[in-house]
Amino acid sequence: MREVPDLGKNMMAKNMLDWFTILAFYEASEHQLDGKALLEIKRRAVDKMKFLGKFVDGNRQKWPYKLFEKTYRKYQKMQKMHRERGEWMDSWRVVLNPDHRTEGFCFHLIGCPIAKRAKEHGYEALLPYLCKTDHYLAEVMHARLVRTQTEALGGDCCDYWYVGDKSPALEMYKDLEQI
Repeated sequence: MREVPDLGKNMMAKNMLDWFTILAFYEASEHQLDGKALLEIKRRAVDKMKFLGKFVDGNRQKWPYKLFEKTYRKYQKMQKMHRERGEWMDSWRVVLNPDHRTEGFCFHLIGCPIAKRAKEHGYEALLPYLCKTDHYLAEVMHARLVRTQTEALGGDCCDYWYVGDKSPALEMYKDLEQI
């Protein structure tokens, strides 16, 4: 943790805390816990949020996507301000809707500090499991995450597109592996 540069106090920096939690379990088990066990730990944590599905439905409501967009726009503004002061230089950059989607919510994350640190310290085999957990929250909201690449797996960015889990758009991605 001492090596991690200033990511700021923001919603994105909290992702690093998830990563450290996974590493703590991994190290405490003397590397006996594999990625599948780590997925199960995260799944159980997200399962405690299933009650949200009573209020949030990515098929019928647009407000969750609008809230995400508003939240990420706020993050972008904060990040710009901090970067101008030489802070948050190693945090994720967010590009909103670069694919010009008209349904759901789409964004790309660029410059994953988790992937960078994991590769520097020999933890890259755990990265795909961390990335897969992004799909869990979508399920709580009756949505699906369509993702074709992550930086952890060698992509240029981590692409996110959340759409309702009953969206006809998902048909085109039905064979897409959850990464």
